[in-house]
Amino acid sequence: MLELKNIKKIYKTETQEVHALNDVSIKFDKQEFVSILGESGCGKTTLLNIIGGLDKYTDGDLIIDGISTKDFSDVDWDTYRNHKIGFVFQSYNLIPHLTVLENVEMALTINGTDKTFRKQKAVDALKKVGLEDQLNKKPNQLSGGQMQRVAIARAIVNDPEIILADEPTGALDSKTSVQIMELIKEISGEKLVILVTHNANLANKYSTRIVSLVDGQVSKDEKIQTESKKAEQKIESQNKNGKKKTSMSFFTAIYLSFKNLLSKKGRTIMTSFAGSIGIIGIALILAISNGLTAYLGGTQNEALSGSAVSITTATINFDSLMADIGIQQEENEDDYDQNSITPYQSEIDITKYLKDGHFNYLGGEFAEKIAQFNQENENKFKSIQYNYYLPMRFISHNTTTNKYIYSYNENKINILSGDIVGEFFADNLKQELVDEEYELVKVADDYGTFENVDEKKFELTLVVDKRNQLKASVFLVLGYDASELIDNNFNFLPISVDNLLGKAYKLANNDMYYNYEGETNFSIKDFTDQTQLETWFNDANSAEFKITKIIRQKDDSKNEILSNGLMYSMEFENWYRQDCKNSVIAQKQAERHEQEILNGETNFTFCDYFVFSISGLGAVVPPYQNTDTALQYLSEYLNAEITPQEVYNLAMQQIGISDIPQSIKYFPFDFDGKESLNHFLKEYNSSVEVGYQIMTTDSASTLTNLLKSVINTISKVLVAFASISLLVSSIMIGIITYVSVIERTKEIGVLRSIGARKKDISRVFNAEAMIIGFVSGFIGITVSYIFSIFINVIANNLLGVSNLAMLSPVSAIILIVASILLTFVSGTIPSRIASNRDPVECLRSE
Repeated sequence: MLELKNIKKIYKTETQEVHALNDVSIKFDKQEFVSILGESGCGKTTLLNIIGGLDKYTDGDLIIDGISTKDFSDVDWDTYRNHKIGFVFQSYNLIPHLTVLENVEMALTINGTDKTFRKQKAVDALKKVGLEDQLNKKPNQLSGGQMQRVAIARAIVNDPEIILADEPTGALDSKTSVQIMELIKEISGEKLVILVTHNANLANKYSTRIVSLVDGQVSKDEKIQTESKKAEQKIESQNKNGKKKTSMSFFTAIYLSFKNLLSKKGRTIMTSFAGSIGIIGIALILAISNGLTAYLGGTQNEALSGSAVSITTATINFDSLMADIGIQQEENEDDYDQNSITPYQSEIDITKYLKDGHFNYLGGEFAEKIAQFNQENENKFKSIQYNYYLPMRFISHNTTTNKYIYSYNENKINILSGDIVGEFFADNLKQELVDEEYELVKVADDYGTFENVDEKKFELTLVVDKRNQLKASVFLVLGYDASELIDNNFNFLPISVDNLLGKAYKLANNDMYYNYEGETNFSIKDFTDQTQLETWFNDANSAEFKITKIIRQKDDSKNEILSNGLMYSMEFENWYRQDCKNSVIAQKQAERHEQEILNGETNFTFCDYFVFSISGLGAVVPPYQNTDTALQYLSEYLNAEITPQEVYNLAMQQIGISDIPQSIKYFPFDFDGKESLNHFLKEYNSSVEVGYQIMTTDSASTLTNLLKSVINTISKVLVAFASISLLVSSIMIGIITYVSVIERTKEIGVLRSIGARKKDISRVFNAEAMIIGFVSGFIGITVSYIFSIFINVIANNLLGVSNLAMLSPVSAIILIVASILLTFVSGTIPSRIASNRDPVECLRSE
């Protein structure tokens, strides 16, 4: 069944060649006990290793059941060893971290035998050698004879056809040696046993055949007993002998490595902890980053979700603006005077508006669709405000300078702070919403003393910021002279609250502003004549306003729902819009427009001296006298084909009769409302040209997103630095894995001797690295969660911020997986080194 033909084995060194075997030819039959005798160094073990497929011959051929092994691959040799060969070594070569039963099972484990069947066969093999009561002991708990019996059980468990025993009694006393030889003799009744020994007495007593070697050559080959006739049986492996290839599952590799690491708990824990340092760093950075992001989101959700989302005629791309400039507003850091209002100057470069601005056309198709949206989603918003431009023109008396001041509210949006003069309770803005965010500074002595309810609409409310401050431009509208606002050193002077309360203003409506000269000819009255201004101011028929209340945004308020400046009531707006429609210029313009439509004209004209200028983003477009001249500019400005009718509608805002709102403000209950609005606008914008797209202003959300972006950027940088320590840890684990390769060299040889493939050996050490990676990741995540508790307690006590460090389960799992992958990569080189180790050299190592 087995034949060696002219086998030569030459070991080459740098200086010489050593002929371990020189033209050895031997035939072996089934069921014989062959002893190979010879002095040390004669080639006995080399011959045994070549027969067992652990070592490769230099020349000649090993014939197995008539099949040459010259073309055997590594896989064929592995299969041959696992299915046909059983090794018994002088030093037992048991794997120390496995139990007796697990050592015996290993050969069956490698070839993929079912677990239940595998265990039963291993138990049966141990019964054969008389160790059925030692199954769960470790090798170091056994005597030498018992360990050799375990080695024999391991050799026979897979029912191999050939048992190779290398000095199996060399480390045993004489009594135990006899017991082992009797056991081997018993086995030889069923199998071919080839025994290497230097003890001629044992060979003569138990062998059926003795082969003597001298200097690598056969000097004698004699049979000791008459052997029965043996039938030949051919051996077949995968592609050669019909047996399936060996295959150690990855779970087996993990189990082997786990048992090994378990036997070195202290070092494993220390190595894993060192490897976890990088994970701890990254985990804490992610936890704090997540916590800050969640805190910002929570702050926005609780405090900023109710802030207005504005759709205004003139809006601005805050993301672009933030990148260009820092928005600055000088704010008095000292305690402010409760009884005075202080002017301030906003320091914003108006050219940035032009670069980052956008013009929203809020009429036409958009007006219809947004009205439908509002009706369907009304319950998602505390308030939806429609603001329309009213041509507010005031005449006031400055008692200090004894001058009459004419001021007006232009048709433009102050993008960051709203109108100087605007509507107080627009549409369905509720009083309770204002009360949540604002507090009363003072009311006038004659507050609420208008003679009838209808006159109450002429009461004005002045809105200031949290520190009793108001833009200097508002004071100019209020009728103050610049000299009253600043001192000689150009510092702003506070204005007494009492001087503001009760201050009277007269409204210059359309009929007062435009002088009708017949048909469509109008002129603008002279508002620079002090005598004329005094006459108008004292005209008893003119509508008179008074500032009767001053309110201030609360210190803890985060929602600036009102613009700083003069606020009029919704009742006044309704009255004044009707007054504008009743004005002569509005009626004449409407008649002219109706006639032009009837005539089929498309170039609509405006009344003489009708000033049509589109103001927004801080840029005032020159006045136009007809839609044709305005059309070209607006089409370029809006980047869309705007119609003459739309141009006309925009123009009508100048005299207060347009149904196109100047702005729409949404006050959502929560982010569901914001998301609904954003979703609607996204769908609408995708269906129209760029020029007709609608951009919202939600500065609170933009600022929060900017902060989140900064936090994410910083986190990425910190994670990159922490990753360096993780990389260093992984390299260290690679070194530890290589140390393990050196420590487990003998185990490598044992596994190869029972048929483990190179890839199986590689798997064992890859598995070890991955287990360390898993433990490192687990320790890192556990420590991070513990640290997070302390961080949260400290942050809550010092900053009042709860859950500052929050590591999500998903992030934790990703970090553990990353740790496993990194250690797997770092263990690849050591595992490759292990798989390429010479099994013979491994078995010789101590």
